[in-house]
Amino acid sequence: MNSKPKIIGITGGISSGKSTIARMLASLGAEVIDADVMCHKLFLKKDIKAKIIERFGKSILDTYDKIDRARLAGIVFQDKTSLDDLCSILHPIVIEQIRSKIGEIENRGRRKAIVIDAALLEESDLSLLCDFVIFVNTGRDHRVCRSTISRHWQIDELERRERFQMSLEDKKKKADYVVDNNFTEENTYRQIKEFWQIYLEKR
Repeated sequence: MNSKPKIIGITGGISSGKSTIARMLASLGAEVIDADVMCHKLFLKKDIKAKIIERFGKSILDTYDKIDRARLAGIVFQDKTSLDDLCSILHPIVIEQIRSKIGEIENRGRRKAIVIDAALLEESDLSLLCDFVIFVNTGRDHRVCRSTISRHWQIDELERRERFQMSLEDKKKKADYVVDNNFTEENTYRQIKEFWQIYLEKR
């Protein structure tokens, strides 16, 4: 009797507000799967940690012998091969965990939608799991400002990292729905409610 929940992927540039959009969808009744949180937990698993240290060396460890994500990022965002190597360690496991989580949520029922909040939704082919993809359209100045405040990045860091991702124009073209996140949070929420009504409530 219950139809399967629709799977919504969120894509956009760095610091575009993807997690904010995920929270808005959660407030309407979706369940959010946060791929970033999954990745962070993997750094704590012994076998994964060992593989990362084997590839990048012990210089990525902090004084507590844990992987320092900032140091690791400093290496992988200098060199495409290093980034690809890190992704090849993490992505297959994260994708498997996301598939498993989707199955769990479907079995529980009572959810209209599942949201995948993943920085590399298109690059890791997670978009293939999605019924709909939302692109969060946020101007460069807004994103640079957010990344300097919330992530304490230098001004050029955002563009340096985005060079390793699919172009924003290509991400936008692949999306089913574009949210303009350049104004107030209320304005953005109105668009998300509109998306929900069009794609989920009228089906």
